[in-house]
Amino acid sequence: MTSPAESGQRHRPLKAGNERCAALSSCAVERPLEDVLVLDLTRAVAGPITGRLLADLGARVVKIEPPDADLTRFIVPNVDGFSPYFAQFNVGKECVSLDLTQPAGRDVLLSMVPKADIVLENYRPGVLDKLGLGYDVLSEINPGIIVASVSGWGHGNSRSGRGAFASVLHAEAGVTEMVSRRRGGDAYRNDPMSHADTYTGLHALGAVLAALHMRVRTGRGQTVEVSMAESTLMCNDQAATDLTGQDPMIGFKGGQNWAAVYALSNGRHVTVTLDLTANFGFKVIAAAMNRPDLRDDPRFARIEDRVVHRDEIEAIFGEWVSQFDSAEAVEAAIGVKSVMAAEVRTVAELAATDWAAERGAFVDIVGGEAAAPMTVPQSPWRFRAADAGVAPGAVAGDRGQHNREVLRELAGLDDRAIDALEDQGIVSAGEAIRRPSLPRRS
Repeated sequence: MTSPAESGQRHRPLKAGNERCAALSSCAVERPLEDVLVLDLTRAVAGPITGRLLADLGARVVKIEPPDADLTRFIVPNVDGFSPYFAQFNVGKECVSLDLTQPAGRDVLLSMVPKADIVLENYRPGVLDKLGLGYDVLSEINPGIIVASVSGWGHGNSRSGRGAFASVLHAEAGVTEMVSRRRGGDAYRNDPMSHADTYTGLHALGAVLAALHMRVRTGRGQTVEVSMAESTLMCNDQAATDLTGQDPMIGFKGGQNWAAVYALSNGRHVTVTLDLTANFGFKVIAAAMNRPDLRDDPRFARIEDRVVHRDEIEAIFGEWVSQFDSAEAVEAAIGVKSVMAAEVRTVAELAATDWAAERGAFVDIVGGEAAAPMTVPQSPWRFRAADAGVAPGAVAGDRGQHNREVLRELAGLDDRAIDALEDQGIVSAGEAIRRPSLPRRS
């Protein structure tokens, strides 16, 4: 059996992709992955973000949810009953709901595998095999299939069976400790952003694209698995530094905690990219403030002294900054191109800037059949000779919203067969059906 890549089979883009193309001056502009079909079995964040980005690159992504739905559908706030949190990572996908714990649900999925290029999953290691949907089964049907697995700790080790939310990985991989240490506080607090999830999804995207490229060369698919733990470590720019066991206070240091935040005259705040204890930083601010006397102050004579009196030198500089009403004014007064000042903004405030409009950094979409309006970040790529990203007005689907369209086309089922599956509860849509016996996810 030949793979989709070998057979030259091309899958139609999502409706949203067609609308985006129609808005261009010519539909000759292709999307990089428009001939790729992805079956996305993932839930939460680490897996779904990979599927979202594949869709942004033009792939047709079919999200397959269980009857109890992706848990992020229930994250508040909501817009007309639809979660923007869910929408951010699932917009542009077609939504199908199957009970894969039932043989009939498994068979429906398997009937779509011959047309697929990629299967994404983030069950705990071993669960996909227990469902009868492991790589050996899938590759027998389609030798070109690529199965990408996301898990907390990776496969085949002593921690493989453990669950992993982002906060767990932040604690275990040094993020929580480092944040507290670098901020100089005694209490540990978790970061509100799910770094471990998003980093993992980005690493999974890279691995999937590499596997697709390798399939062109070898003609065969393969498995690729990505762990949240290693992804978190890879994205920690100070991991190797921490492994030395050294924490010098003197010298050019990595990280951003030394870039302090100061109040402006209008109550806004700016951060300035200067370590005031370093020789360069101290020289720059003394000149900017026209304070040559600071160089004679014994508190600030040497780097070692300035480290001890960091709070005092930052207070002096902060008082000077407080006379300005914008980051641009602070930058101009400092007058050194390598020193930048940036205003502390909310995401909404950045979305309202000229830059956001010029770049198209955010995109308006709708949630579900109710067409709940919301805005999500656009993907970051801009190709010279290809189209990518979420189309304005694209849909983040309700659970099972695209059941019939997808199952007719990809599973070869007619309406009578789909009706029968609905009667059995194998196919469903709408509000989540609680099934506590479903396999646990990572």
